[in-house]
Amino acid sequence: MRIALAGLATSHPYTDARTLTRHAELVVWEPDPERLRRFTDEHPGVKVAGSLEEVLAGRVDGVVLTVPNPAVPEALAQVLETGAACFVNKPAAASRAQLERLDALPIHDRVLSSSVLRFAPAFTNALGAGIRRPGGEDRTGDVTGDVTGGVRGEVLAVRATVRHDVGLWADGYNAWQDTPGEGGGTMVTMGIHGVELLVALMGPEVELVGAAGARRHYTSLRSEDTGVMALRWDDGVTGTVEILGVSESESYAVTVHRRDSTETIVIEGGGDPVRGLGYEGTIEAFLAMAAGAPSPVPWRETRAVLDVIVSARERA
Repeated sequence: MRIALAGLATSHPYTDARTLTRHAELVVWEPDPERLRRFTDEHPGVKVAGSLEEVLAGRVDGVVLTVPNPAVPEALAQVLETGAACFVNKPAAASRAQLERLDALPIHDRVLSSSVLRFAPAFTNALGAGIRRPGGEDRTGDVTGDVTGGVRGEVLAVRATVRHDVGLWADGYNAWQDTPGEGGGTMVTMGIHGVELLVALMGPEVELVGAAGARRHYTSLRSEDTGVMALRWDDGVTGTVEILGVSESESYAVTVHRRDSTETIVIEGGGDPVRGLGYEGTIEAFLAMAAGAPSPVPWRETRAVLDVIVSARERA
C-alpha cells in the first residue's frame, strides 16, 4: 500500500506516520523545510515530493491531508480528483468561508475528517456497552447503537470536558492555529474534540445555541484559553462543551445525564497515548478506507460538527 502524507502542518502526521510505516510505503510533501527535516530525520527512507501535484501524480492508495485550514478546500479538491481515500486532519474548516468552500466540493464516501478521540478505546468500549442512545448508527465497527436499559427520551443532557493546554501558541508556535479567521483558535481546534464526541453519541441533528470564550492565563493568545459551548439536539436534549486550554494534563470526559443515573467516560493517554487517545484506531480506519471501505464517519456527521464549531467561533 502507498500512502501520501500531504502536509505536516500540525503534530498529528508525525504521530500518524509511526503507525503507517508498519503497513505502507510513505511519500511526503511539506513546504516548510524545518518540518520536513524533522520528519525525514525520523523516517530517512521516506520518498519526498516537491509539491502536492507531484505527490498525487503517482499511485496513491490514500492521502493524509494536513495543511493550514485556509488551504484545505483547494488541496482536498485536488485529492478528490484522484479518487483515493483521504483523511483530513481536524478541523477540516475553521471559518464560515472555509466551510462554504468545502460544501462546493464533491466529497465522496472515502473521505474522513474526525477528532481521533472518536476512535479512542475508552470511548468505543463505552459505545459498545450501550451508552449511545437508540437510533444511532454503528460508526465504530463494533457497536449496534442501542442504549441498554433506557430509551432515547431518558437522556436529559450531555457534557464534554476538554483539557488540553494551549501554552505553545502563547509563544507564537503555529500562529495560524491561534488566529480565529485562519485556524479558529482554541474554541475550534480544541472545542472540536468535545463536539465530535457528543455528535458521535447523540447524532448530527444538533445546533449551537450559545458560546463564550476568555483569556484567563495565556494573555498573549490571539484567541482564548477557556471556552464553553451550549448545544441543543432536535429532540430537546441539551449539551455543553467545556474547553480548558490551561491544564497541567491532557484528558477528555463525556458525561450523560439521565433521570436516574449519570455515566461518565474518561479518555486519557496513559502509558500509550497513540492507542489511548485514538490515533492508532483512526489510522486503522483510514487504512480500511484505503483498501476500499467507506468512511466510518459519514460526511453529514462531520459537516454537523464543523457547523457547530464554526458557529461557536462566530458567537465567541
